Amino acid sequence: MKTIAVHNGNFQADDVFAVSILRLLYPEIKIIRSRDQNILKTADIRADVGGKYDPLTNDFDHHQKGGAGQRENGIPYSSAGLVWKHYGRKLVSSDEVFDYIDKNIVQWIDAEDNGLDTFEVKHLEPFTIADLIRDLNPYWPNRNDKLYDLNFEKAVQIITQLLKQKIGRAEGVVKAGRIVRKKIKECKKEYLMLDDSIPWKEIVVTESNLQYVVLPDSLGDTWMVYSVPVSLTSFSNRKDLPIAWAGLTNESLQKVTGVKDATFCHNNLFVAIAKSKEGAIKLVELALQNKNG
Repeated sequence: MKTIAVHNGNFQADDVFAVSILRLLYPEIKIIRSRDQNILKTADIRADVGGKYDPLTNDFDHHQKGGAGQRENGIPYSSAGLVWKHYGRKLVSSDEVFDYIDKNIVQWIDAEDNGLDTFEVKHLEPFTIADLIRDLNPYWPNRNDKLYDLNFEKAVQIITQLLKQKIGRAEGVVKAGRIVRKKIKECKKEYLMLDDSIPWKEIVVTESNLQYVVLPDSLGDTWMVYSVPVSLTSFSNRKDLPIAWAGLTNESLQKVTGVKDATFCHNNLFVAIAKSKEGAIKLVELALQNKNG
């Protein structure tokens, strides 16, 4: 794979992601931006242009009549999803990681590019990755073909690095999920004790009834007590930390809790911190005994 062709002019998230996926596989791949069929034929692969979906000829467009198919959940493919479908597995270590990236990133790109509503929050305009990429286009009145091509390359560089980071993170999330599931099965309390700062939220929220999670922070300097949210998208907790702790730090929190190394409790009662594992365990046990949240 030496060249990839996409359309010229305005670029969107789907063509930028399609190129970025292939850039991770083929770092030296060159970009051709055109709608001229004669020029498109010279490329090794075409994405989001050409009016054809055929992996045998390396064509990954979705604008033709009838589109390019859809997933079992009804989300249709854009060029990003098509390229990920056929090349993404080469970038990850397992089907589980492949599905994680598709579900958490690629499907959102595909849905938005195909005009599906992805947000239900009223009176709030979300700023998405797709918006970020659109804003990297040249703006009026400073627009010309050269600027579009230069800015497209900048967008690809940004998304390639982001995609590389997200794949690495997904590998960790999937690996951590196996550890967290095992810990949940072994757990005999209403809180989960983890000895490492690993991703826990998705598994604990969706696969357990636990109230809290205790684990060290990412640097291992302190220990965290987290309230488990009622859902992955909610800021409400299954059980808040005690309201008397809200916003307290150091001596003030130590006086209220009796925990000598307690250092912080968030105003919204979803996290508290102690300097030691023992201190964090004392905090979570006090929280469980509290009747008012």
